[in-house]
Amino acid sequence: MTTTAVDTNALLALLYDDTHADNAETALREAYRRGRLVVTPIVYSELVASGTFDDTDALDRFLADMSIDVAEPSRQALFCAGTAFDTYTDRRPDGLQCPECGTERVAACPDCDHEFSPRQHIAADFLVGGHATVDADELLTFDQGFYGSYFPDLAVRP
Repeated sequence: MTTTAVDTNALLALLYDDTHADNAETALREAYRRGRLVVTPIVYSELVASGTFDDTDALDRFLADMSIDVAEPSRQALFCAGTAFDTYTDRRPDGLQCPECGTERVAACPDCDHEFSPRQHIAADFLVGGHATVDADELLTFDQGFYGSYFPDLAVRP
C-alpha cells in the first residue's frame, strides 16, 4: 500500500476549480486506488487560511469525503525539512529573483534605502516535503520543480 502526501495546492485546485482541478481530481483518485492519502497539519492550516471552511467540522468533512487523513510528521521528517530549508537559505539570492526565469534584481526601500531580502519559500513548504520524503511514499503537488530540487529522493506526482 502506497502512502501519498497531498500538498495544499492540489486541494486548492479542487476547491477553487482552477486550471489544475481536473488534473488534481485524477491524481487524487489514482493515489487513492494505490493506498492512503495524508496531509500534514501545515496543509490543514493552509486550507483553513483559504477562507473556504467555516469551522473544523467543515474542513474535517471535506477531508473525510476525500479519504484524506491528517498525519503528524515524524522527528526524522522534521529534521529532513530543516536540513532542506537550510540548503534553501544558503542557495537563495540576496535580491529578488523571478520564479519563472531566475533573473535576479536588487530592490531597496524608498524611505530608508535598505535592500529587500525576500523569502520566496517558507519553512512550511519544507515541512510538507520532509513529511512526504520520510513518512510517505510520494507527494501529490503542482510544485514539482521546487520539491524535486530540495527533496531529490521524493517521488513527486502532478
